[in-house]
Amino acid sequence: MFGTNDKDFTFLLDLSERYDEEASNCKKNGQILAGCVMYAARMEATILAMALVHENEVIASETYRRKSERDLRQWGLKSLLDLSRELNWIPSSLAVGVIARKSDIEPDEALKRGDIGYFADVVREVRDMVHPGRYLRLWSGVPLTNEFVESVEETVGVVNEVLENKLHESIRNSPEFQEMTRSGK
Repeated sequence: MFGTNDKDFTFLLDLSERYDEEASNCKKNGQILAGCVMYAARMEATILAMALVHENEVIASETYRRKSERDLRQWGLKSLLDLSRELNWIPSSLAVGVIARKSDIEPDEALKRGDIGYFADVVREVRDMVHPGRYLRLWSGVPLTNEFVESVEETVGVVNEVLENKLHESIRNSPEFQEMTRSGK
């Protein structure tokens, strides 16, 4: 239905790794905002790859049904994060459709609970600092420091680890894998 194939999935995983390398280079060279943008792009590519693999779950989701755009390749990071929280790919107490900054959740509380979805949304907001008007409205006076890129890097690393674990679990539980295991292939 999504019009994707194994090559698309592989491309997205390769792209995710390329984004990670570029983000790391940016971080080494003190390019903080560029590094944050590239780490967020890595997270987006990984979530999109996950969504393409789990087409049936995505189609059954409330997030998908609410969207008029059916091609996931057209979705932005906010929509993909909503989808991943709804489907519990990224655990979070942050409600679908709510952004971290406007929630009643305090960052310290989110950290105590291990609320990955909350911090993934913070990564999205930091990434959006690339838009000057948004930066001015929401982050005016907040200097970009190494702590920003380090926090974004850590969050994206955790998100990717969680998604990769879920993907491996899905593969292990798939009928095709079960059949291969039984037949010794």
